[in-house]
Amino acid sequence: MHTIQIPVRYQETDMMGIVYHANYLVYLEIARTELLRQLGVEYKDMEEAGFVSPVTNVSMDYKRSVTFGDTVHVRVWVDQYSKIRTIYGYELTNQAGELVGTAKTTHVVVKRGDFKPIRLDREFPKWHDMYMNVMNPV
Repeated sequence: MHTIQIPVRYQETDMMGIVYHANYLVYLEIARTELLRQLGVEYKDMEEAGFVSPVTNVSMDYKRSVTFGDTVHVRVWVDQYSKIRTIYGYELTNQAGELVGTAKTTHVVVKRGDFKPIRLDREFPKWHDMYMNVMNPV
């Protein structure tokens, strides 16, 4: 589990000064990437080896708005893991500790070009071992 603080920038808001809903997906990606870095793996290494990890599903429940000048705290963790699929969970709060939203993203790893899913335990054993250490497989 990892928490990151993200200041809301003016360009992320709409005409009402509220963060545009799609920008929350950027916050999730920033938090997820930082979690992986903290756990000792990086997407860059996977991409250099010819693989990418697309998002296959996103679900988000919005509870409260945040505006320019607020700070969003994004807590992220590995919610579920199998050798093919990883689901991350997220909880977003504002600087007052109030719940802003909850989310989940689902990812697979595919070979660049043919986009066929691969098994992490075979192609990226370090990632597989890391996930096994932080999550019970489903």
